[in-house]
Amino acid sequence: MAEESGSSPDIVSRVRDVRYYFEDGGVVFLCENKLYKLHKTRLALKSEFFTELFEVPQDPNSVVHGHDDNHPVNLNESGITDLDFRHLLIFLYDQDELPNPTPLQFFFSVLHLSMLWRIQSGVKYVTTHLPNHADFTPAIQLKLSRQYSLDDWAGPAFRTLIQRPLAEITLADAEHIGVVTYYKLVQLKCEVADHKVALAFHPPDVNHSFSCLDENLCSRIWESFWWGGYSKQLLHPDNKKSPASILLELDPTKGLLAQMNKVCLQNTMEAIWENNPFDEEQELADDAYSKLCAWMDTL
Repeated sequence: MAEESGSSPDIVSRVRDVRYYFEDGGVVFLCENKLYKLHKTRLALKSEFFTELFEVPQDPNSVVHGHDDNHPVNLNESGITDLDFRHLLIFLYDQDELPNPTPLQFFFSVLHLSMLWRIQSGVKYVTTHLPNHADFTPAIQLKLSRQYSLDDWAGPAFRTLIQRPLAEITLADAEHIGVVTYYKLVQLKCEVADHKVALAFHPPDVNHSFSCLDENLCSRIWESFWWGGYSKQLLHPDNKKSPASILLELDPTKGLLAQMNKVCLQNTMEAIWENNPFDEEQELADDAYSKLCAWMDTL
């Protein structure tokens, strides 16, 4: 077990925690200036790390750390804060007494120490309940996924951030995801914006049918619709719909489209979906995410 260092609080300044110093406990911990006396069986039941630690044979001629207040297991050497340790103990002992809403820091503490000490129930609790927290954001999700290798969280978080306007990404979000991720996000949004402009300014050709009596008129109607309807909506600053969804929601029985030859319109729409120029936006997002993952793997 961890030995005490010279930077530990003096024995005189140490105090027993009011809630988590159990007289029937079997191991004493020191965190900052607090002493905690906990039950070995509970710790071993929840943690693979403590199970292995308590099974290590002790030299009868040496000091057994954790035996008493003067020889505690020193958590200060591991950089563990009293707040994190107390949150973990609340999870282990008093989970039913958590405040509602539970502070975000509680989940961060439990996840951090559960990963450190291999407490599977703690990891499961956090990954199950934290996503439902009102203050849980995609930026926090992406940060935690990178910090603790929660691969199932990274993709959805990044794709959610892609859909958000840059103006809605706060300074706190940027701090959570980091400079590199924020740069890749901005770069992707620029590429997607360029793609939308290309779609807006290049109307697909009309696929005329044999029943079309005036191909020039039919094409002009289509181009008028594209410029005045589709492109205007696609490039509108408040638009949050994808290029594909805008086209899917069109009503061919209203407006300019109702003036086109019905067969020409049907052929044109079928050709658009067959060529599917909208896939490029998803491909850009997939490529950006792949590059982000490759960068994360180098950390």
